[in-house]
Amino acid sequence: MKILFPAILTVWISLACRTGEAASWEFWGWRDAGQGYLNDDLTAQRGGINPVDEVDSTLPDGQVVVETPFSLRIRDLKGTHHAGRVSQFDDQGLSGEIGTIPWIDLAPADRFRIGRDALRKSRRDDVAGRAWLLFMLRSTDSGEFCDRAERLLRARAGVDADRIIAAAEMRAQEVRGNAEAVRLAAESQRLKQGRPHLRSALVAPWAVPDPIKQGFLAEQLRIKGESAAEGLGLKGVRTGSTVVLGLASLESLARDGVAFDRLTSEIAPRLGLRPGRNPFPGALLVMEVVDHDTLRLMAGTIFDHEAPHDDDSILFPTDDGPFVIMAMPDNDRIAAISAGMSGGDPVEMLRSLERARIVARACLVHAHTRRSLPAWLVEGIAEYLASTLVADAPVDSIRRRRALRSMRSGRHPGWIIELDGDDEGFDLDGLARDVAYILVTRLFETDPGLPAGLIADLKSGMTPDESFRRRMGGSIAAWFDDSAEWFRFND
Repeated sequence: MKILFPAILTVWISLACRTGEAASWEFWGWRDAGQGYLNDDLTAQRGGINPVDEVDSTLPDGQVVVETPFSLRIRDLKGTHHAGRVSQFDDQGLSGEIGTIPWIDLAPADRFRIGRDALRKSRRDDVAGRAWLLFMLRSTDSGEFCDRAERLLRARAGVDADRIIAAAEMRAQEVRGNAEAVRLAAESQRLKQGRPHLRSALVAPWAVPDPIKQGFLAEQLRIKGESAAEGLGLKGVRTGSTVVLGLASLESLARDGVAFDRLTSEIAPRLGLRPGRNPFPGALLVMEVVDHDTLRLMAGTIFDHEAPHDDDSILFPTDDGPFVIMAMPDNDRIAAISAGMSGGDPVEMLRSLERARIVARACLVHAHTRRSLPAWLVEGIAEYLASTLVADAPVDSIRRRRALRSMRSGRHPGWIIELDGDDEGFDLDGLARDVAYILVTRLFETDPGLPAGLIADLKSGMTPDESFRRRMGGSIAAWFDDSAEWFRFND
């Protein structure tokens, strides 16, 4: 465990030292050993703060023991229910009979409420305690509750508030930076399995596509694809911004390429990319294979990657453009979608829907920078665009019904926010994909340009909460709460 308040104090001491004086914790509200600590309940009329009962200023084992353990029943962001007594807490979370619950797994409102309760029950609701509360909320990106914690701290800290707040923010930035480094390292390790279009170990901007170089890069991509598939007899055709490899006739492959080109020209501007331009460094390469076994074989052979069993395609970002392996739909999927269609060819419907998803994901990967986007946003956008751009698509009739049933049974949609992109919930028939679809549909219906704005913000490094505040005027948690209420009574 890390040291709790002292971790912040280390930063603050460097800011608060005075010439000729030893650094003191007094400015945080902690007296030197033997002098007690500060209690705002005894604030003098003149604005001073009176010291009261003595406490140790060093926290054992980096944890704060709650003097009066309290009972708690709560549901975390993953939908898991917890019940029991809380007896200690630290930078990472709370623990006790209830188990261990990381702060990051709780809703921002719960972090604020429980954090305050824990401070009170520990007799640490003073300047140092409130500084820690602000640090904890900022390090977990808790939106408006950071503002509330800052107001509480200012009310207690007086003239020293700005310096204390700066120290808390400095510490929070350090923690967020460390967490981002750990996340990127983990992403790098996990790129060998799952859905690579939802992961990135890089955050640098993509090079601006150069029309002069795109033809050469597209040809290089086609040659690489044919070489990688040597032995399968795949042929390649380039059309506009797409290279298609497959066993079909060149004429058939060219028709598929044109279909991808049309989707790219429609989807790219909706996601904030320049209209009328090839958005990829070279091209979008699509390798069409006969079945899922071949898809997994090629993913393993070319990219040393273990592909998901459920997906009809897999997308690998490369410097020359997205490299996609696309399988024919299996019989179970054909039978399932046939039940939702009033006519037409179910195989062609499935292939058309998958083309739209592929192009949406490819454009999102290559939008602005290499940063990855939240899985719920990516897959929700992919489903929304497939639903609106493919004629007679049964996406809405299938996904909306399941998502509404989940919400109206009492499950808050916020469970998808932190859900890993490789979770089965994002499989083609997964509930997370259903819920993401109706939420993203609501974003587009609120303002067609809103998703493109969110994408630009997130790709620039903003957190989801910061972006929602900028674009929606409120936190992401508030928007999810409002959406939950909306879908209780509206279809």
